Amino acid sequence: MREVTIEKNDAGQRLDKFLLKLMPSIPEAMLYKGLRKECVRLNGKHAKDGSVKLSEDDVLKLFFKDEFYEKNTDERFKSLTPKLNIVYEDENILLVDKPQGLSVHEDETNSGATLIDYIKCYLWKKGEYEPEREQSFVPALCNRIDRNTRGIVIAAKNAESLRIMNGKIK
Repeated sequence: MREVTIEKNDAGQRLDKFLLKLMPSIPEAMLYKGLRKECVRLNGKHAKDGSVKLSEDDVLKLFFKDEFYEKNTDERFKSLTPKLNIVYEDENILLVDKPQGLSVHEDETNSGATLIDYIKCYLWKKGEYEPEREQSFVPALCNRIDRNTRGIVIAAKNAESLRIMNGKIK
């Protein structure tokens, strides 16, 4: 049995989506079967419905095999030197002028560092992102532009900002 307390960056998302991030190697069918078979308790009560929204300080008791919790964390960003032209930054978002020729995310070739790798490195070196402390959140981009396009890209430093910015962009 594992007990997980929902933190600020985990709050506001659906229980099933959070569990899939927390247990990256669990098959979805097994997760939903576990929800039906009382393998998930939320604040002491059986959580049958994966669509329930999590709140900060909720307590989950999970009855799944330990092997499902093992994460394949990609921490290659820690070896980078951030090359960012920051246009604006506050405690929630970061606006970066992305140069032409730099991918924003990994593609099928996985060749070289990406904009999100540089952003994670920058935030990690500033002490604003600690991957070992996060249960489900990773700094993320709110918008994307093509590799061969130069322009402003918005990155969210926390889950709440990501939800707000995505809602505004939508």
